[in-house]
Amino acid sequence: MIFTRIDDNLIKQSLKLGLSILITCAIAQHFDRIDFVFYPLLAVILIVDDQDENTLQAARGRILGTVSGGFVVFLVHTILSGWIGIFVSLLITVPLLRLLGWGSGLSTAVVITVIFLSIPSYTSLNWYYILNRSIDTLIGIVVAIVIGRLLWPKNRLIRMEELHQKLLNSLNTRMQQHSQSLLGLTSSPPPLQPGSITKDLLEIQRLINIEEKLGTKHIEQLTRLRWQQRMSLWRSLHAHWILMERLLDSLSIKYQPLRLPELAYQLDISNDIGWERLHIESNSPLSLSQRILLEEEGTRFLRLIKSQKNLNYAVKKISFE
Repeated sequence: MIFTRIDDNLIKQSLKLGLSILITCAIAQHFDRIDFVFYPLLAVILIVDDQDENTLQAARGRILGTVSGGFVVFLVHTILSGWIGIFVSLLITVPLLRLLGWGSGLSTAVVITVIFLSIPSYTSLNWYYILNRSIDTLIGIVVAIVIGRLLWPKNRLIRMEELHQKLLNSLNTRMQQHSQSLLGLTSSPPPLQPGSITKDLLEIQRLINIEEKLGTKHIEQLTRLRWQQRMSLWRSLHAHWILMERLLDSLSIKYQPLRLPELAYQLDISNDIGWERLHIESNSPLSLSQRILLEEEGTRFLRLIKSQKNLNYAVKKISFE
């Protein structure tokens, strides 16, 4: 029997959605004023999202789409009916929402337009009906947001720091392994698997992109913690890290055992790496071209690591202020 690993995040998301639907149905059952439980349930389904910030954006889009869609339909239905009325309503609603910058509510407005003009006796549609449906929708929105905040709330900045520290630990571990290998204390480490490193960097960048969309306050926080600088440095370091790993792997295969005490000293994380250029002694087993290549790439790599350490020190000082 093959067992498939269940995603923890998927379980949490399912529990959020299920509990939100259960509470919404209980509210609709308890209070007689909700005539159409479809509206708050639709709001819950559309709003509950994997990311808390997307839940808020979906809530905003949902309520704006409901109000604008209902308003346009109310005006159009007094003149036209049936599919022609739906078509004209959409011709007005779509450009209107884009003009107002409410693109997140576009899909909801389209759904509301079709639903409103498809209900029995839609000609009796009035402001009272639109108000009630907006309130029904708001109930679903409030339930979804409250549950999202109570169950497994997410902090993107903390998650970014965790991923950043994970990458640093991986880098330090690899440097120490290569350092001991080049001194002959251990065998060469297994080849680096860059997939996980790239995945973590992309996740940090994704979280940064989300923060930037949430307003000036979040952008100022990113700037204060120097996340743009950190990511720019990580992108450069990532490329040279992989190149350095591949270069050492190829040399280790060709020269067994490979002994380079000069490079081992520089890679030792217990030593203070300076800005001096890496120099490989001429009595090493490497050819002239190999020494030049290793010195050039090693110097770039070590200087990037030094910059990373300086930047981390500056960020820690800012965090304690």
